[in-house]
Amino acid sequence: MALFLIFALIVAFFAIAFALQNDQLITINFFLWRLEQQHLATVLLLTSGLGVLFGLLVTIPAFLKREWRISRGKRQTHSLEDQLLAKQKEVESQTLRATTLRNSYQNLLQSLDLLDHTTGLVSDAVVPRTTRALLQQMKMQPLNEQFQAVGLLLIQPQWRQPDPGDLKKEQALWTAISQVLQKNLTVDSWLFSNNQGQFTCSLMGLDVKAVTQYAETIKLALTDQPIDLQDGTRITLDVNIGGVVTDNDHPTESEQLLINKAEEALTVAIKRGRNRLRVAWVTD
Repeated sequence: MALFLIFALIVAFFAIAFALQNDQLITINFFLWRLEQQHLATVLLLTSGLGVLFGLLVTIPAFLKREWRISRGKRQTHSLEDQLLAKQKEVESQTLRATTLRNSYQNLLQSLDLLDHTTGLVSDAVVPRTTRALLQQMKMQPLNEQFQAVGLLLIQPQWRQPDPGDLKKEQALWTAISQVLQKNLTVDSWLFSNNQGQFTCSLMGLDVKAVTQYAETIKLALTDQPIDLQDGTRITLDVNIGGVVTDNDHPTESEQLLINKAEEALTVAIKRGRNRLRVAWVTD
């Protein structure tokens, strides 16, 4: 705006200087009209003004078109923002329902004494029965996308530094790890703990690629930054993960085979080094 004002003042200065230096009188002929004794500067300034006016008239349609596009873009932006807000509310509502349902399950499991008292997760003693039930659901509902695949992940965290030092701090670490895992838990999955620092995750409806991506997310969540304990201690972890997936193209009816294959995958991941993972089909 300031540059435009300066430019206008400069143009006005040159126009006034031009008018003062060109005050000759001339006669103007235009078709049937004849104007005599007209100042040359006035005529030139008038024609310049008409040129500017015509130029503005030419640019008005383009200006209006641009403003219309901007206005349409703003309306579309507001519409998309409203849709995004609606989707966020829908996701929050579904998350709340899933959390409520999961909490009700947790209360039921606690009443049945099936929870690990250290981490609050389901005891891995029920992993075989849970896996068997999931395999039966996959067999009974082959057209249900939710039950088209069953996966198991074995998660083996190991502290790198500092060493927790005693059993109480180790248990506090397992609890902190379980909290991180639960924050990254998908809706169709459950976490189990063996009360000795190993965690099992059951998954539904995901193929090997999706389970591998989920395992990578878990690994990053545990290793990206140190785990904070309640006493202020920060412990750096290494995490190895082994997983196995079964579906109609890679079938098995044996929950023990699925568990054994997951353990083999974890062993392979540990042999490869720190922070490695391996996920495979049950038939591989």
